[in-house]
Order: sequence, then structure tokens, then C-alpha cells
Amino acid sequence: MGRAMILITAAVLVHGVSVAAVIRVPGEVAGIEEALTIAAPYDTILVAPGTYHVNLVWPVTDGLKLESEAGPESTILDGSGDVQVIGIYSGVDTTTVVRGFTIRNGHAEGQ
Repeated sequence: MGRAMILITAAVLVHGVSVAAVIRVPGEVAGIEEALTIAAPYDTILVAPGTYHVNLVWPVTDGLKLESEAGPESTILDGSGDVQVIGIYSGVDTTTVVRGFTIRNGHAEGQ
């Protein structure tokens, strides 16, 4: 069994398989915008409870997940009435997830 684990570990290192990271807001980075900027494909951005005044521009990053730690009752994305709360201007794949937020005070651009 020990030899098999060594071979599997070596194979992972040789092929450069990356492991998706969890980026905690505000624990590891100050805000959701910063987390979206540094996120790699298939990373999860985990947001602590609170109200976040944001107008986010979603990056072209496959499989990105933006999730709240405690659900929509305690984690709010507030657009402050400016424009959209989350703007997606370029393609994302079907593994992209936004889950567990109350989204308020935003509207479509130009409205």
C-alpha cells in the first residue's frame, strides 16, 4: 500500500494537478472584489455573514463558486442602487455557482 501511495503522489506531482482553493472573505482577503481577482478556475470564494456593498464584475474563470457561509438571511450583496450587483459580461461555463446570498438594490445597466 505504501508503494502505491508514493506512485500516486509522484503522478500528481508530475502532471501538475492543481487543487481548487477556498478563499475566505473577509478572513484571507478584504473583499469579494479582491477574491474574484485572485481566484483560479474551480476555486470557491466563501463569504462570511454581513452586508457587502458591491458592484461586481465576474471574471472569465471557469467553475468559480461564490458562496455564503451562513445563507441568504445573513449574507447580503447590496448594489447601493448604482447598477448591477453582479455583472457577467463574458462567457462562464455551467459549473459557475453563486449561492446563498440575498441580492438587493441593484438593477440592469442603463435602467
